[in-house]
Amino acid sequence: MSECSYCGKTVLFGGRTIEKRRYCGAACASRHGLLELADQVPHDVLRKHAQAWRAGACPKCRKNAGPVDVYAEHRVHSFVLITQWRSRRTVCCRRCGRLCQLRGALYSAALGWWGFPWGLLVTPIQIARNVAGMAARAPEQPTPSFERLVRLQLAQAHLRQRSKVRIASVAAGEGVTHR
Repeated sequence: MSECSYCGKTVLFGGRTIEKRRYCGAACASRHGLLELADQVPHDVLRKHAQAWRAGACPKCRKNAGPVDVYAEHRVHSFVLITQWRSRRTVCCRRCGRLCQLRGALYSAALGWWGFPWGLLVTPIQIARNVAGMAARAPEQPTPSFERLVRLQLAQAHLRQRSKVRIASVAAGEGVTHR
């Protein structure tokens, strides 16, 4: 069992491997170049951008309510023999992160128990994961998942900038040969 290098989903069967990276499908595999570029972001540049983003306004509530980071919400719902669970990560302030985790715990408490056997087993785990997340202190430093997100954002910005330069040079007639 492995994890997708881009989205983090568990890959049980299938998937693709490119240069020792495992992807869940073609969409994530198409991001391989972005991940390669993200790995090249210098640590000092990463630190500077991560700290600036953490000190900024929350993308959800638009307030400066605390350090912005990645917070995980865990949910489960069941009906007789069908149980589905997932974790969703959100970039937000601590307050919004706790609200998401509270909603996840309440959702799971109301809808998770109704499946046998997985609903009975997974529901307490998902509720406990949310409660642990709500009880944890706000991280003083950017978490690894937040740093990964910042790396990807910086790599995307670099690719967009490089693409604009390429388009501008083609529009100016550079690199075009006439016969």
